[in-house]
Amino acid sequence: MNRLPLSLDWEDWYQLCCPPYDAADAHERFEDRLAHATDLALALCDELGAKATWFCLADQAGRHPELLRRIVEQGHRIGLHGLDHSRAFTFDREAFRARAKEAKARLEDLAGAPVRGFRAPEWSLRGAAEDFWRELPGLGFTFDSSRAPLKVLGDPGWATRPHPLMDGLWELPPATMDFLAWRIPMWGWAMRTVPRPLLRARLRALAGADAGTPLVLHPWELDEDQPVLPVATRGHRFAHSAGLRGYGARLRSLWRAIELVPLETWIEGRP
Repeated sequence: MNRLPLSLDWEDWYQLCCPPYDAADAHERFEDRLAHATDLALALCDELGAKATWFCLADQAGRHPELLRRIVEQGHRIGLHGLDHSRAFTFDREAFRARAKEAKARLEDLAGAPVRGFRAPEWSLRGAAEDFWRELPGLGFTFDSSRAPLKVLGDPGWATRPHPLMDGLWELPPATMDFLAWRIPMWGWAMRTVPRPLLRARLRALAGADAGTPLVLHPWELDEDQPVLPVATRGHRFAHSAGLRGYGARLRSLWRAIELVPLETWIEGRP
C-alpha cells in the first residue's frame, strides 16, 4: 500500500482568523480569487490522478455554487470547514452546534452530495472547544479532522494517527513530522519550505505504512499572483507567504508517487 488521504481547505487567500480578515464583510473588502485558486487545485489533482476531501466554507459555497458543483463533478468529496472562517472556540457549544447544522445543510443542498466530515477553521477544536466534537455524530458526521497534534494549533499530546473518538466518529489528525527539535505540520509554510529530501522521506514512510494521516492543501497556496497581505504580523506573513513561488511544482514532485484518496475512502478501506 502506498497511499495517503488528501484534504483541501477551500477558502480564499485573505481568510485568516484575525482582524481584518475575519470580518463579516471581508469578502467585500478583499479581492475574490477563489475561482482561480480552485481551477489550479483541480488541475493539480487531475494531473496527479488524485481525489480529495474538500473541506468547504458554506458562505463561500453560497457565493460560488458553480465551483462547488465542479468539485463534486470531478469526483471529489465534500466536507464542512464551517459556516464561515470563524474559529470554533469563539462560540459556546450550543452556537457551535447550530452553526454546524446550518452549514452542513447548506453545503449538502448546494453540492447535491452528503457531507460526512468536519474540520474546524485553524484546527480550532481546542481550548474551550476541545470537546465540541461530541456534537458531530448527532449532526450526521462520521469523521473529524480538526485536532492537530501540535503545540500552537492543538496539543502535542494528542494522537498522531487515525483513531475512533467514539462509536461512529473517527478522528483523522493531519500529517506531521519531526524537524530538528520540533514537531511541525506537513502543510502550509513547512511543506513549502522544509528541504524536499526530508519531506520525501517522511511521505514515503507515512504512505508506505498506510498511516491515514491526511495531507493538507489550501487552493490559494497555488496562486502565485495573489496580493500581499496588507495587514499582518511578521509571523502571519511568513506562514502565509513563504515558499509560495513554485509550490505547485514542489507538490507535483513530492506527491507524484503516492495514491491520494479522499478521507472517506481511507476510512472505508482502513487496514
